[in-house]
Amino acid sequence: MKKFVIISIILLLIGGGAFAYSLKHYIDVKHPQEDTSDEADADTTEDTTDSPEAATEADAGTSGGSLSDNGIFSANYDKAKKDVEEMTDEELVGQLIVGISSDADTAKEDVKTYSLAGFLFESDAFAYKTDEEIKQSIVGVKKEAKVAPIIAAQEEGGEKTTVSGSDTYPDHSYDSPRNILASGGLQEVEKTELDKATFLHEIGFNLNLAPVVDMPDSSDQIMYSRSLTDDEKVVGDFAKYCSKQVQAKGLSVALKHFPGYGTIPDTADDEAQANGTAIVDDRKADDIRNKDYSPFKLGASEGAHFIMVSNVVVKNIDSVHTAALSSAIHKELRDIVGFTGLIITDVIDDMDYSAYADGKDVAVAAVLAGNDLILSRNYSTTYNSILSAVQDGTISKDLLRQICTRIIAYKYTAGLIK
Repeated sequence: MKKFVIISIILLLIGGGAFAYSLKHYIDVKHPQEDTSDEADADTTEDTTDSPEAATEADAGTSGGSLSDNGIFSANYDKAKKDVEEMTDEELVGQLIVGISSDADTAKEDVKTYSLAGFLFESDAFAYKTDEEIKQSIVGVKKEAKVAPIIAAQEEGGEKTTVSGSDTYPDHSYDSPRNILASGGLQEVEKTELDKATFLHEIGFNLNLAPVVDMPDSSDQIMYSRSLTDDEKVVGDFAKYCSKQVQAKGLSVALKHFPGYGTIPDTADDEAQANGTAIVDDRKADDIRNKDYSPFKLGASEGAHFIMVSNVVVKNIDSVHTAALSSAIHKELRDIVGFTGLIITDVIDDMDYSAYADGKDVAVAAVLAGNDLILSRNYSTTYNSILSAVQDGTISKDLLRQICTRIIAYKYTAGLIK
């Protein structure tokens, strides 16, 4: 009897276990639980990155044009992002371009047609016009722009002028900084820059593509006549002053030409023009970083709004690209110099730089290298090239939004957008 009871209990246990197993299997099939294992996470990630758009946005490190660099325009990133979200791709592409114009009437039409970020005006744009006519020309461009535009002059002092020294403004003729330094010292140079800022701002300009902070040490070098001195401290103080005091007058400055022309001789320029190639700087990289970067660092520390990048090949930093097309140069400008403002190219289409663009359109390569703004004479061609690159995915929409967020945030910071 006892043996029978024991066998019965064993059979009941076996039957119960079988039933429990069957019930669990039924529940798992009909109502599978969420898999939280590492393998499931890996599968989900793999699925989301199959999308080219997702991969592009991940590479850009942003979402919807947001920025997290705590930069000099960061107080206005949120407002700028909202504006960017309401703009079309066509309008955003236009915001990457500063056109060069010698005709204010054409500029008034084109700033609207291409939604350009703004214009650099050459002296011919205002030839034979009165003060009032010049001001009205600028007002006309501002009224037609979809987004408040950059109105830029190139007033370095000396030969590079937009309106100063013209028949319209004979009382505003500015000598080169080098000559002023020799005759009156740095204080006189700074006083001149402050007067220049007040003068340009009253006419309607909001950016001066100056000062030159290159440091050649001999009169046979490229930037000698346009520069101040080779004294690193003096040039650094000059860069700081312009970045702080001149910009306080409502006129943004653009320190140029990063990473610095330094001691490149005039003969290098002559040879490059004769051969249709870019100028090559073959100095040691550390020599450039240790001296030429200095004024850019000091200007950046005082909030310089713009730094212009040159069209020189800096052989020992990037031997393949011009500075304007070099991601390595732009990385150094952001990481070593610590610049968080707007990076603008020197003119990208005064000669053919396609040999340095990795088989891409030069303007497209400039955007991908890290520039915020492209300075272009043939701006309609530049616009169409960049727009095509956005449409075919060469330039991601996320990168486009990111750049435009910084540009619009600058326009809020500088008071262009009220």
